[in-house]
Amino acid sequence: MKKVFSILLASAMMLTLLAGCGGKGGTSAPAAGSGAAAAPSGKTQILTIGTADSTGTMYPVGAAVASVINDNVPGFKVNVETSKGSPANCVNIQSGEVQLATIAGDTAMQAVNGAGKFEGQACSDLRAICAVYTSLSNWIALKSSGMTMVHDLTGKNVAVGPEASTTEIAGLAGLEACGVEPAEKVNLGLGDGANEVGDGLRDASHGFAGIPIGGQLSVAQTKDCVFLGYTDEELDKVVAGNPSYYKTVIPAGTYPGQDEDVPTFGVKCLIVANANLDDATAYAFAEALSTHVSDLVAGHASMTSMQDPSFICNDLPIELHPGAAQYYKDAGMLK
Repeated sequence: MKKVFSILLASAMMLTLLAGCGGKGGTSAPAAGSGAAAAPSGKTQILTIGTADSTGTMYPVGAAVASVINDNVPGFKVNVETSKGSPANCVNIQSGEVQLATIAGDTAMQAVNGAGKFEGQACSDLRAICAVYTSLSNWIALKSSGMTMVHDLTGKNVAVGPEASTTEIAGLAGLEACGVEPAEKVNLGLGDGANEVGDGLRDASHGFAGIPIGGQLSVAQTKDCVFLGYTDEELDKVVAGNPSYYKTVIPAGTYPGQDEDVPTFGVKCLIVANANLDDATAYAFAEALSTHVSDLVAGHASMTSMQDPSFICNDLPIELHPGAAQYYKDAGMLK
């Protein structure tokens, strides 16, 4: 099967080259909801990958994914777009407004099943191309605050993340599991929230992204900061409330001055397409991303999890796209 796809892709490349000899090339954007059909002869198919806040992890990850596809899958040009995050990306993939997106696994699962914020408006056509990194719950505060744990946030002034984002959803889940009721909860981007902590305007700020989170790293490089942890019992409650989450740690040394592992929880973040993306294209995207992991890691260190092939395509919270699944079967990666 892999040879068949390789032959098809090689043939498409030859047709493109031959057509290019007869006149100017052009660009063609896909029709809304049409997926990414094979690029027309002599033209480049322009796609958009939706990401999130530019100070978080999804934007640089999306940029790295776009770069690998652009460099290794002939006939496609992927542009990167900021967004309000995973919930918005689910809706935009379903509608065809974007053709690829970075989406946290918990949000993707809710969207497909019509649960939570997606009750009555399921996004049933979401399909995974691969997993690219793990989003971790990161609470940043100043060391001078004296806080060390998330349950210390009772009565404090906190930023939980952008409104309706995966960061906010995870932050609120963490606070609830800890039995914490802050005095004030505000919606701020990951960079703005961290900056307000650094400026002494906010007691703590939450991020839910691949580590290190850019906005939090910038503050930790200039201020003495602490990253708040969860007790094992609190983490059990978080995981019990959402089966997509699992217990993990922010490894020591992830941020300046962070000398010990910080117990927290995380979820796999996925590259997602619409189910109507043609199989050959999904196959080509899966092959490009899984065979150029070193380029992805160079784009953002959060993607080191992809160095384990089983991470990429196994135990995902939503169904793989059939074309991607076929590649992983051919490569011996799918259990």
